[in-house]
Amino acid sequence: MGNVEAATIGVDPATCIRCAACQDVCPAHIFSLSDMGITTQYEEHCIECGHCIAVCPTDSVRHSGLDVDGFIPIDEDREISADSVYRFLRGRRSCRTYSKKVPSREVLEKLIDAARFAPTGHNYQGVSLMVITDAGMIRKLSGLVAEFFGGLAQMMEVNPGAFDEKLLGFQHGFKMAYEFYMEGKDRIFRGAPVVILTYGEKSEQSAAHNCHNALFHIVLMAQALGLGTCINGYFPGATPHVPEIGEILALPEGYDLFGCVTVGYPVRKYKKLPARNEADVTWK
Repeated sequence: MGNVEAATIGVDPATCIRCAACQDVCPAHIFSLSDMGITTQYEEHCIECGHCIAVCPTDSVRHSGLDVDGFIPIDEDREISADSVYRFLRGRRSCRTYSKKVPSREVLEKLIDAARFAPTGHNYQGVSLMVITDAGMIRKLSGLVAEFFGGLAQMMEVNPGAFDEKLLGFQHGFKMAYEFYMEGKDRIFRGAPVVILTYGEKSEQSAAHNCHNALFHIVLMAQALGLGTCINGYFPGATPHVPEIGEILALPEGYDLFGCVTVGYPVRKYKKLPARNEADVTWK
């Protein structure tokens, strides 16, 4: 998304059946049905979401800013039942015990491909990803994070009054992460063979949400492929405070890290769907 010049948008009058579907779905109100057929306006405000092309039953929409051939038909015979989706979502578990088997490049590329279809604010699509499979780099990053939280746990012990009560609740976990590290174990990435990061432009207001959405697309696609994942909060939490991590990642100027997920094949397979608290919901 984001052509500097406005795209050329139009409708082929020879095939258009004037159903007005493009008019109904366009968020920028570019299409308008009149006695003359479908006309266009405000092309410079198009966010290139592609709704117009995807909804047109006669392939009549023309759009210079989009790869029309990249739109593929929906196979309605492959639609998943609501119950199957519910059980799939409920069955997602965070994985913290990974086997030594490393997912292939082909499998990881499927995760990345799924991530690019996650929703983004105003169809910005400004999510960048970093896939780390280098075992030495993963160990190094894990150690830096463990050292940071070990130091934080020590400060909490010396002066607990200087910290928020909720943060103090994580003290044990911080301390354990450091102790594991000193024993040669990895409690940060849990021995995962793959770490995927999402990052985006600091100036983009929806960058954090966009990155989180992409991250969860990765999580769900991984589950479908038999992989285990765990969204990691330790790493993004430590990164701004440890300059060496920034040097290793070498993100582009003006970009921030917003998400981290570990990926690999799980050692254990769960036998039951989990229970959760009832939804805290207000109906009005």
